[in-house]
Amino acid sequence: MSGAGFRAGVLVLAALALAGCASTSERQAEQARRQRLADTHTQLGASYLQRGQLEIAKENLEKALIADPDSSQAANMMALLQWRLRNYAEAERYFHKAVDVEQSNPEAQNNYGVFLCERGRPDEAIEWFGKAAANPLYKTPDMAQANAGACLMRKPAPTVAEKHFREALVHNPKLPVALNYMAKISYDSGRPIAARGFIQRYFQAADDTPETLLLAVRIERALRNRNEEGSYALRLKAKFPDSPEAVQLQRERAGVRAR
Repeated sequence: MSGAGFRAGVLVLAALALAGCASTSERQAEQARRQRLADTHTQLGASYLQRGQLEIAKENLEKALIADPDSSQAANMMALLQWRLRNYAEAERYFHKAVDVEQSNPEAQNNYGVFLCERGRPDEAIEWFGKAAANPLYKTPDMAQANAGACLMRKPAPTVAEKHFREALVHNPKLPVALNYMAKISYDSGRPIAARGFIQRYFQAADDTPETLLLAVRIERALRNRNEEGSYALRLKAKFPDSPEAVQLQRERAGVRAR
């Protein structure tokens, strides 16, 4: 090949290489644009879902999945929407998509666990809660552990559930749901002193509820602390006079007096 021919060949190859780079760069830019669009619509969909505007939420999540069919977070939010609409088969399909596309999406794993527990499949649920809690990038592993415990309480399996609640409290010592359950488990298993400690920690971390106040009454009654029992009873009757717990308290106290 002559020098001129060689140079021409080099120029052609160089041009092809540049064309390839440009094409790759354009594809990457388009992919990034579509991901940004999907993220925007996912955020909008989540916001509308939270406000109960389900139709607008659905429109935005559909747009997100059109822009990026592989968006794990968009699939996760669509699963939550379908669950809200009681389209359980569709919800599970989208949960599967969310955890398959991005196997390290702990939010989707936790949500899928809650879904499975609600659908009466606790053993599968515990597996997904475990995956979420074990992910070092998950910001709230305490919630996955607490969800696992709450799911196990529905079986019921309080002894195993207690391990999850204790693990949740290692991550977040003020987590109300874990403190409430630990107080209940301790009381039910004949450990009223431990139950008192957990219920007192609960009241320091969260607002009164009829359930927790009635439990506090029972704990103090078991410990024969009449003043504290009466104090919690007054709080229950004053704050939630028409609650089933207030009615139950009245029956219990009538039964104690009758004996």
